[in-house]
Amino acid sequence: MTASDTTATIKKGAPEPGFDKTAQRILNLFFVLNSSPEPLTTEQIVLDSDLGYGSGNVDSDKRKFRRDRDKLLERGIVIREVRAAGAQETEESAWTIDREHTFAAGGLITADDADILLNAIDQTLAAGSSAFAAPLADIRSKIAYLTGMSATGEAPIRRSPAVDAVWSAFAERCALRFLYQNGRGEQRERTVCVYGMFEREGAAYFCGLDNATDKIRTFRCDRIIRAWRPSKTYAIPADFNLNDYLFFEFDFADRPPVAATFSFARVAQADMISGLTRGRGELMRTEAGWTWTVDVRDFEAAASFCMAHAMDGMRPVAPDSLKQAWNHLIERTVHEHARA
Repeated sequence: MTASDTTATIKKGAPEPGFDKTAQRILNLFFVLNSSPEPLTTEQIVLDSDLGYGSGNVDSDKRKFRRDRDKLLERGIVIREVRAAGAQETEESAWTIDREHTFAAGGLITADDADILLNAIDQTLAAGSSAFAAPLADIRSKIAYLTGMSATGEAPIRRSPAVDAVWSAFAERCALRFLYQNGRGEQRERTVCVYGMFEREGAAYFCGLDNATDKIRTFRCDRIIRAWRPSKTYAIPADFNLNDYLFFEFDFADRPPVAATFSFARVAQADMISGLTRGRGELMRTEAGWTWTVDVRDFEAAASFCMAHAMDGMRPVAPDSLKQAWNHLIERTVHEHARA
C-alpha cells in the first residue's frame, strides 16, 4: 500500500472532536513508520514534536501514541511491536508497520481497466525492474483483488521504505523532508519537491528542487535515513524534463557544479557519442572533432568516467582541475601497475 492510499482511507473516517489535529498526527505517524528502514523506538516517537507528540508530558504522549495505533488499526494499518530476542519487559519497545497484515481497500478502478494494468505491471516486473518492484507489487495486489485473480505464488518482493516515501511524496505533489547521508557519510536534513524518479543498475534515484540550494538536485533513495510526512504542495514546472537530470558518476558531491569540457576523436561515431552523453550538456562538432560541455560536481569521478571511455577517444579539455584529476588518475594507475 502507499501513503496516498492510506491518506484517502483515513480522510474517509467520521469526524470527531479535534479531528484535524488528530488526523494530522496519525498521518505523520503512519508516514514516518512507513518510510523508516528500521523500527522506531517509543522514545523516538513520543519525543518528536514534528510527529505531533513531544508535549513535554511523556506519559500523555504515550497514551496518544497508543490511541493512534488503535485508530490506524481501525483503518487496516497494523503497527507491530518489536523487541530484541531476550529483551526484558522493562526495556524499550520499537515499532514498525506489519506489512503482511496491512492492506489497502480496493474498488478504485474498474475490472476492465484492471486487466490491462495487471498485464502491464507483470511485464514490467518480469523485465527485472527492482527499485520500484514494491510499489508496483502493491498496485498489483489491489488489481488482483478487483479482478478476482489469486495473488498466491508470487515471488516475494523486497520493500524499500525510502522508495515508498519518495514515491508517495511524488504522487501527492507534496514536499518531502528527510534525513540524507551523502557519499562521505555526512548526514543532513533536506526538503525536496520531487520532480521525477528513475532507476539505474537496480538503484532508485529522484530529482527535484532542493530547499537548501534552491537548485534541482539528484539524490539516491537508499541514502535516506528517515523521512517525514510530505507537507507543502507544489507544481512541477512545465519546462522540466527528467532526461536533463539523468545522472553521471560525477553528479554526486556537495559542491557547486562547474562546466567541464571533454573532447572525442574526429572519427567517433555520432550515435556512440549521443548514447554516451545521454542528451546532457552541449555537444558540438568541430573540424578537430567533437566537444562535450556538461556540469560536473566531482572532478575525480569525471576523470574516472573519461578514463573508462578513453578507448572511444574521450579526453579532458577544461578546466585545469579536471585535467589535473585525469593526470593524477593516470599516475596512480601506472604506479599500481608497476607494483603488481
